[in-house]
Amino acid sequence: MSTITIVRHGTVEINKSKKVSALDFGLWINEYNRATVKDDCDKKDEIFQLLDAAEFVVCSKLSRSIESVALFDKSPCVINKAFNEAPLPNTSWIRLKLAPAMWLIFFRMIWLLGYSKNTESYAAVKIRAKVAAKMLIDLSQDNNDVVLMGHGIMNRLIIKELVFYKYMKIENGGNKNWSYSVLRLK
Repeated sequence: MSTITIVRHGTVEINKSKKVSALDFGLWINEYNRATVKDDCDKKDEIFQLLDAAEFVVCSKLSRSIESVALFDKSPCVINKAFNEAPLPNTSWIRLKLAPAMWLIFFRMIWLLGYSKNTESYAAVKIRAKVAAKMLIDLSQDNNDVVLMGHGIMNRLIIKELVFYKYMKIENGGNKNWSYSVLRLK
């Protein structure tokens, strides 16, 4: 029976405490997308076993996804932007300065409510999640085990689509870095 495992990438090395304006937060996101991943996986043996057993390892085009797989001396079979994280809107506000984590929460919430200035909309990302889920299903045909090294929000949306396609979550590890969920076809 095929298994699809969805893993969230490792922790990114970036300064999260320096307060920035909304304009600078857009630059911070660009820096986050280029930053390296820390080699601090507390589930190293588990993740290694998942990657080692998989016939297909899949990643987004974002470096933190690819680097997370490389930490285990593995290479992805498929790298596709359909698995990239859901982007955040941005603005040119400069007066208010907050920690990046606060901007992240703020912009993610307004993005979920429909604000998508300068970025892909929530509706478009949900469509992309359907495409990504279908790619994983296609790779899992013939009882192949597939592991996706993905991202927080996008992983959730892909899992929702897999459940729609009659996959059942047999393990739910949450949404923190290095957490994973395992799904099987009912």
